Amino acid sequence: MPSPSASTLPQRSTDWPGIALGIACGILVALYVGKMPPALPLLQSDLGLSLREVGWVVSVFSTMATLVAACMGLVSGRLGAWRCTLAGLGALICGGLLGAASGSYTVLLASRVLEGVGQIAIVVSVPALLVGRSAPHQARLVLALWSAYMPLGISLALLASPLLLNGGHWRLLWSTIAALTAVCAVWLWHWRQRYATVRPSAQALDWHRLSSGVRQLLPWVLAASFTFYAIQFFTVMTFLPTWAVQERGLSLQTASMITAGVIFFNAVGSVLGASLLQRGLRGSSLVMAAHIVVGLSACAIFSDWLPDVARLAACASLNLIGGILPAATLSAAPRLARTPDQIASLQGLFLQGSNLGQFVAAPLVTWVVTASGTVPVWSHALPLMAVCALAGLGLGIFARKRGL
Repeated sequence: MPSPSASTLPQRSTDWPGIALGIACGILVALYVGKMPPALPLLQSDLGLSLREVGWVVSVFSTMATLVAACMGLVSGRLGAWRCTLAGLGALICGGLLGAASGSYTVLLASRVLEGVGQIAIVVSVPALLVGRSAPHQARLVLALWSAYMPLGISLALLASPLLLNGGHWRLLWSTIAALTAVCAVWLWHWRQRYATVRPSAQALDWHRLSSGVRQLLPWVLAASFTFYAIQFFTVMTFLPTWAVQERGLSLQTASMITAGVIFFNAVGSVLGASLLQRGLRGSSLVMAAHIVVGLSACAIFSDWLPDVARLAACASLNLIGGILPAATLSAAPRLARTPDQIASLQGLFLQGSNLGQFVAAPLVTWVVTASGTVPVWSHALPLMAVCALAGLGLGIFARKRGL
């Protein structure tokens, strides 16, 4: 019998360059998310978009992920994480270039659908690549670090976009991000042997085996917890620029800088969560702590009797401590997966939970704060934030009782 090749043996040490490339793929995904908000005024004037059309262009990412993320995870488990990641990068490139060349709402929306498919394929697949390049005792640490990809990418997009958008060059921004994605895709192809440990299943297609990971109760509990966290997080981050401009008279650029700085704290929180997990803290403890702090911070943010300095500090604490929740949730996948090819389906389920929260946050909060009239009363969001925090805390307690 031939001896197994070195590429199929478990990792004895973590391949940090390979880990960095995988996280870079996630940051690129976040750039595609973060490029849109600062470019919306230019898109509206250049393509003549209505407010309804703008809403669809912005929300198509979360809409698609809410609908198909878990299914994409199953597909990735079958095809292989490397193939699915590379295909996702290809979809991002095609979508980015199509968007840069678009001259109408229909073409722009089609480009965002392509980008959305690429986003889902990458986000559910890269964690399996990372686990394959990690030493067993560092797999949770690596996945917790991976959870920082979204706030890092969005912060970079918010900070870098004004350099191009001040001249009205939104198409150049689209093309630049697509070019960076192409570089990453070539790099991933060049290192294909490096990721040979993450192979597609050689067995016959067995959806029952691939889906057994998501047929446990605990992953659904964690996904629901992620949903309640996401409602609070995206509520604050979505309306922070609007509040800063309309209520405090700041410029849009200043508001974007403040938002980018606050979101960066979320990436710091993910690194903090990775460190705490590596030190042996239980994931359920981090989930419970995050829901408590996020709930209190969100309530403080929407308390109009507090001074602006206190509310800004609450934004920072929401992001800093809230960042440990994605780290604790996403890093649970290797423990909950019964086979390595189930990691992608679990990541898809967690992504679906997060995007469900993102999807419902804006319309839900808008309805709550305008229920008493046309002028928003932001303090009316307090009960909603408290309910989300209590529900998330209860789910964290349940997860702890189930051994997380």
